[in-house]
Amino acid sequence: MRGRLALWAVAVVLTAAVIGLSLLVTDPFPPRRIVLATAQPDGTYDAMGREYQRRLAREGLKVDLRRTAGSVENLALLRRGVVDVAFLQGGIYQPGEDPEHRVRGMAAIYREPLWIFYRGKPVTDGLGALAERRVSIGASGSGTEAVARTLLGALGLPTAGSNRLNLTSAEARRALEEAQIDAAFFVGSYKDPNISALLHRPDVHLLGFTRDAAFARNFPYLSPVRIPEGVLDLKADLPREEITLMAPAAMLVCRESLHPRVVEQLLSVARDVHGGGTLLDPPRRFPTREGVDVPLHDAADSFLTRGESWLSRVLPYWTLRWVLQLRLLLLPLVAVWFPLFKVLPWLVRWRGNRVIERHYALLREVEARAAAATGPEQLGGIIAEIETLRARIEGLALRLSLQHQRDLYHCRLHVSLVLAEARDRLQRLEHPVR
Repeated sequence: MRGRLALWAVAVVLTAAVIGLSLLVTDPFPPRRIVLATAQPDGTYDAMGREYQRRLAREGLKVDLRRTAGSVENLALLRRGVVDVAFLQGGIYQPGEDPEHRVRGMAAIYREPLWIFYRGKPVTDGLGALAERRVSIGASGSGTEAVARTLLGALGLPTAGSNRLNLTSAEARRALEEAQIDAAFFVGSYKDPNISALLHRPDVHLLGFTRDAAFARNFPYLSPVRIPEGVLDLKADLPREEITLMAPAAMLVCRESLHPRVVEQLLSVARDVHGGGTLLDPPRRFPTREGVDVPLHDAADSFLTRGESWLSRVLPYWTLRWVLQLRLLLLPLVAVWFPLFKVLPWLVRWRGNRVIERHYALLREVEARAAAATGPEQLGGIIAEIETLRARIEGLALRLSLQHQRDLYHCRLHVSLVLAEARDRLQRLEHPVR
């Protein structure tokens, strides 16, 4: 019984060790819930966040949306580990500000142009016309503010002061419509309600970039987007002439430790949402690694290169979580219990043989003493020992397995033989022949 308990104890300890080792060297369980940072309410990122939330919920992954001022705040939240995933505008990430490499890119999901709307007469001298005007450069902490300050600063134009206002998209639209400001920067999709509304106003103009190649060379995260006449609204003929804008990529970014299966689920949704293309982007171009200026997550690199893993392709996320958990439970069974049950019969056989061999050794020793005994009293004591040994061997029949019963019967016969010989010799000692 002690031997069996020891064997089971070893098995339990080995199982616990294998599970612990699996947790250390393999991926932890995929989470049930993640936090996604979007941007200002009713903006493009906010609308996309709700769409991602709806689609991922069908797969069994709950998404909590965190509304923010925009890309700059999103990046800060990622670095602090407050959120798991975020939408980020290209050009915001600076490697020197992330020495611990806590942020990883997943994919560029579409291009979001920089829209600069202004009031008054049409201008042809580009951003220089905004030097002395009252301009909204985007909400504090937004990607719009970051790119606006970068471009204005590169041209030697003021980036701060009383004429530079930090208004949200909705506030900037209202201020521009009511002539409270002269111009406003927006970064977003043409589907953004604020951008769409300003495109339809005859008293508001859209500023184009005439030196798009120069801007693209100086700012690699910006790419030219040529918008043909009427492509955004055929009925209203918007824009009314071909215009070129500069566009950073809208990206999905995440924490470096985000589970690979979550990365695959997010990119699968991104492929479904953005793969069809838009009026500005051709079909099947997104998601892509092009335009991603953040080091790629390993799982994202694999997805964009070879596609999603087989498990993610054939199983919904909620089933995948159970499969990965069962894998951790089955591993000890395969690594510990299966070999143990293969070895267990051999251990049982070896242990039984050892017990029988030990009793044979005792029998041989007591037989030798019986043969050397010189008096009846001495031999009588030895016979008592042999009878005790026979009783012990008979008790082994209840303890040892069936495969040892034949050996036990042989041992009992041999004990009986030795006992009979000892009794015969005792009788001869007590009644010697005259």
